Amino acid sequence: MNRDFKVKIETEEEFFANLITQAEKIDQGIIPEKTIERVSFPDLETFYRYCTPPKRLQLLQELHKIGCVSINALSKHLHRHYRNVFSDVKTLENAGLLERTDKGLYCAPWGGKGGTPMKLCVYQFLQPPSFF
Repeated sequence: MNRDFKVKIETEEEFFANLITQAEKIDQGIIPEKTIERVSFPDLETFYRYCTPPKRLQLLQELHKIGCVSINALSKHLHRHYRNVFSDVKTLENAGLLERTDKGLYCAPWGGKGGTPMKLCVYQFLQPPSFF
């Protein structure tokens, strides 16, 4: 897997406005040369909750390096307890930052082994939430 992938902070209204703009362009016959997939978070606090626990960020980075693997293999690779890795993988999968293949392996949709490094593009810069 090697796809362009962006993570954005945007309101629901901004998300749907952008979606409508893209649909209108497609209706006019303007097709983008390359698809850019994205995951949007409604605010920076939600983004932080999903992406900043250090072990979760390490999991994302390692999965990007090693490619598609099972949770068991990933937990062994990270030297972490299976239950904790399972929880992090499911959280990241629900956020759209990981994908499960037909064979039950987990991958980073924004690249695979030998792919481009992770690029998180956050478009709204705010102070970190007070819970840090």
